[in-house]
Amino acid sequence: MLTSVLATQRAHFAAIAKSWLTSGASAFGVWSNGAALASWPDQRLLDRPSLAVPIAVAERVVGELRLVGLDDMPSHVRLTSEAGLVARLVEIEEELHAMTAELVDSQDRLLAVYQLARSLRYYTTIGDTLRGLLFETMRLVKTRGGFVVFENEPGEPTLMQYPAGYSNDAVLWALYRQMQARDCELLLTSEHLFEHYGVTAENLCVIPMRVRGVCIAGLGLFNKPNGFSSPDVKLACAIIDQACVQIEQVLLHNETQEQHRVQSELALARRVQLRLLPQQLPMVTGLDIAARARPARQIGGDFYDFICQPQRPLFFTVGDVSGKALSAALLMAMTKTAIHSKAGYMPNPAPDLVMRNSNEDLFEDFMQVGMFATAFVGQYEAQSRQIIYANAGHSPVIYCPVGGAPRLLEADSPPLGVLRVSSCKNHTVRLHDGDVLVVATDGFNEACNPSEEMFGYERLLDLVAMAAAMPADAIADTLFAAVDEFGVGRPQDDDQTLVVIKGAAA
Repeated sequence: MLTSVLATQRAHFAAIAKSWLTSGASAFGVWSNGAALASWPDQRLLDRPSLAVPIAVAERVVGELRLVGLDDMPSHVRLTSEAGLVARLVEIEEELHAMTAELVDSQDRLLAVYQLARSLRYYTTIGDTLRGLLFETMRLVKTRGGFVVFENEPGEPTLMQYPAGYSNDAVLWALYRQMQARDCELLLTSEHLFEHYGVTAENLCVIPMRVRGVCIAGLGLFNKPNGFSSPDVKLACAIIDQACVQIEQVLLHNETQEQHRVQSELALARRVQLRLLPQQLPMVTGLDIAARARPARQIGGDFYDFICQPQRPLFFTVGDVSGKALSAALLMAMTKTAIHSKAGYMPNPAPDLVMRNSNEDLFEDFMQVGMFATAFVGQYEAQSRQIIYANAGHSPVIYCPVGGAPRLLEADSPPLGVLRVSSCKNHTVRLHDGDVLVVATDGFNEACNPSEEMFGYERLLDLVAMAAAMPADAIADTLFAAVDEFGVGRPQDDDQTLVVIKGAAA
């Protein structure tokens, strides 16, 4: 490095030499390792110098200044001062070389990180991203081994290590857990690794990988020659940050695909569920019938059904399974099927018998999942123009006789699936010309406005009284419109289903 200083500062050294020669010296020169690097005027004169002062840089002697012809104290002091200045120039030159080398290395590393970021974009799976991360980090940080772990519920945990089988998987998971508990980089020496984990390695660094702010993965590097420096750890962290962005993008892509799949399945389930409801309303002499169903989500737990067979009375039912979404939809299909089969195929069906037999079929299934279903089953007797009904915990059911005030028909037994044996009994109401029966689900009376106020039974009763003179379709439309207006600005909380049966002229 002294040679480099002489090359760049030769004019200054020549000026120093001229100053010494003017002061009476015979020769001046710079020596290193027993050889002259520069001399004025003749190096042979410097073989036996009058004064020689070492050039020391950080306790290293890199050369010396020699002088011939002067050996007094002022000359010694001056030569010593000049040797210190030369030492400082050498030190600055070494620092510049080190900085240049570091900048070149940093540039190479930044380029490598950029190339890594570009290559990571083409990985479409978590496994490919982790594998690329492991090998690129080992290459850039210059370690001889490494591992990566990834835990993402509900996915299977992933562990990769190189060289394969270098360490026991349980040990690597233990190292990861220790790092995760610290929530920062973990640096271990060979002694600690062998004493606590039985791992033979020169050193180890485990770095957390945070995805969406949570540490769910970690990268381990071991056997770094000369140990891990702060720049090594910073470089590894920069690479990991790039990989975490890619992992988050892959997770988002997977989640988006899963959402599309679920939405497609829900759309299909909605179509299937709507097909389970009657596609046409029965035409029965003396009755005006309307029915509507509007799930709160794509699929729901409400249902209605009509069982109309020749030489048999009309049966109709409205039900509401507890819960929402897929679980409620599945149990809704089961409940509707059970009631339909009993009402359609029992020799002498009656609402209470249909309800009891359906409860027997459904009880075990409901009990296992902790759910239940309210249900109303009605049977229209054309000759007497009466409706015989059984009510298992269902509400609201509103009966409005012509010229009279509407009233609630309350249930006399708990919902299906609550008790092993149903205690439903038959009850009767007339359905002459103008009489109205509205069987709805609690999505009406429990509908809320933005102030969390419920629609309630009183509003329903008033609406039925006001609309009772209308046709059945108009009554249904009026109820839906009133609930929509009441809850405007707030999403529908629950499924809303109703059946309106009104006595008409025979």
